Amino acid sequence: MGAARSQDARSGADRHEAARARGGGAHGGGAPGGGAHGAGPTGVLARIPAAYKFAFLFAASLGIYAVTHLGLQVAVFAGAVAAALLTRTPVARLARMLAGLAIVVGIVFLTLGLTTTWEAAGVSALRLLSLCLFAWAVSLSTTFGEMLALFERLLAPTRHLGLNPAQMSLALSMTIRFIPQIRTQYLEVREAQFARGLHNSPVAVLVPLLVRTLESAQEIAAALDARCYDSAAPPRRTTPPA
Repeated sequence: MGAARSQDARSGADRHEAARARGGGAHGGGAPGGGAHGAGPTGVLARIPAAYKFAFLFAASLGIYAVTHLGLQVAVFAGAVAAALLTRTPVARLARMLAGLAIVVGIVFLTLGLTTTWEAAGVSALRLLSLCLFAWAVSLSTTFGEMLALFERLLAPTRHLGLNPAQMSLALSMTIRFIPQIRTQYLEVREAQFARGLHNSPVAVLVPLLVRTLESAQEIAAALDARCYDSAAPPRRTTPPA
């Protein structure tokens, strides 16, 4: 019964993302991780099993910090850029995703360059960029259902501790999926407010963004409730002794 509810919730969440991608959602936002036209992940990376991609991401997150040579770090960064391009995500979208990150990395680069050496600052900046690009490549090339199935398999041993792997995998997968979605919504709200002349008003951006995020969460919660997805099985009725 729990596996059936998990599969039903997984397919319902996928249909919810597909509907938002086709219709642009209530506010015109596309589904995260989709292709250029909301048709789902495409490209070479989309054909690789999710387990291999997340294993590579875990190994890369450890191995990148073991590289201290600037030349090698440049090569790693080039590989991360190639991985992001293999998702067939439009370059304009990738540029928008990197815009905010470039500011943060630029601050880190200047701070480390003034306090240590410029070579060390360059290595640190390239590490951050490479990790984010690899993470985006995995997220953009993996569907929500694949993430949910993978996390549920990995968390299966926790069932012996009284936990619910289906519930935890769903929460973890949706958390990962919400990150690029909130990023996309933030860019849309910021562009709309800039067009209205509200360039220096953080409240004018944060309030609509918060409303959109809560509406998206409410829509997904309603979809799960409509499919009777529950984290715990209903209690068994005990018949009183005659």
